[in-house]
Amino acid sequence: MHRLNVFSTLLIVIFAGVFVAGSGRATQLGEDNSYHHLPNLLRPSDQSPDFMALTDFEEDYEETVHNASLAYLNTHSKLIQRIRDDLGTRKIRWHLEKLSHRLLYAPENRGDVAELFADYCREVIEDLLARTGLVNPYCSISTIVEERPNLVDNQGVKAIIVQDLAREYIARYQFSGNDRKRIEISLSGRMTVNEVGSYASNLQYSEETHDWEFVRDRHTVWKSVSANPYTVLMTPLEETLHIALRKYTEKAIMDALVRKKESPSLPEIQQMMHEWLMVEEAIVGGLVYKLIPDVVIKRIPTLPMAWVHADLETKARFDKYRFLQQGIAVVESRGLRESIQLFAHDPTAFRTLLTEPS
Repeated sequence: MHRLNVFSTLLIVIFAGVFVAGSGRATQLGEDNSYHHLPNLLRPSDQSPDFMALTDFEEDYEETVHNASLAYLNTHSKLIQRIRDDLGTRKIRWHLEKLSHRLLYAPENRGDVAELFADYCREVIEDLLARTGLVNPYCSISTIVEERPNLVDNQGVKAIIVQDLAREYIARYQFSGNDRKRIEISLSGRMTVNEVGSYASNLQYSEETHDWEFVRDRHTVWKSVSANPYTVLMTPLEETLHIALRKYTEKAIMDALVRKKESPSLPEIQQMMHEWLMVEEAIVGGLVYKLIPDVVIKRIPTLPMAWVHADLETKARFDKYRFLQQGIAVVESRGLRESIQLFAHDPTAFRTLLTEPS
């Protein structure tokens, strides 16, 4: 999944993947239909996995964490009452003072599953690249089993396969009443990260040069487990497309910033990011849907189409997929390469197609 965040330092994050060519073994697996049982291996188990740190704690705002903390406070009325009593007033004010969080991961330590899924990923990506003409962005596709691994490689993007992801956080809130007395409350916890795949690029504003600049992540993280195995199977396709097409989204955003006569406000930048993320999700979703029969179902003929439709229904609940169905229609009518060429050369024209009356 892919998101955009704007921080007070004007750092904007868009979530969205030199790849090692598919090995001879991967090709052989596809030919003899050895992936037919892979979906059953991608379902969650009843055992809780052990987590390791993927990143260090980072101090910045994270909406899902803040909302989880507010939900905790709203459901613990006795704690709020104690704060009121200590402050000596019923009316209290509060603000978020500090929020730190880090990503945790559960390693994919099932050796046979990790090897089979990695082979599948390499093979379907090789197929996607051949059909679309896109350039291979990966330097490696592999599992990891270490604390805070090196996520940067100057040769390309690292694709990391994990069994699960979680976010660990520490949030500190300050409460006050009518006088100078202050009470600080620290909340800590862990919450599941629901994205099956993720990739980010950062739009940064330099006070020194007064220019905007995009800096992209050098890694993408893919889960190997989901209640709907189809979401795992399509992740290498979706993330590869996000990574390959991201530069065109970035250019569209930069052009929009340049066209602004006055410096845009933080909310305006947020809205701009959100609108272009919807366009990127539309073309990526349309391309994936077009590729599924020839790339995924060809290798797993028994894959239920009900899983594909369930994924589309889930995405329809989120605003960033508002134009997904239109994206599917555009790619179906224009084809893979022509759709990519249009988005690459004129993202605004592609965006117009999504909003035209059908």
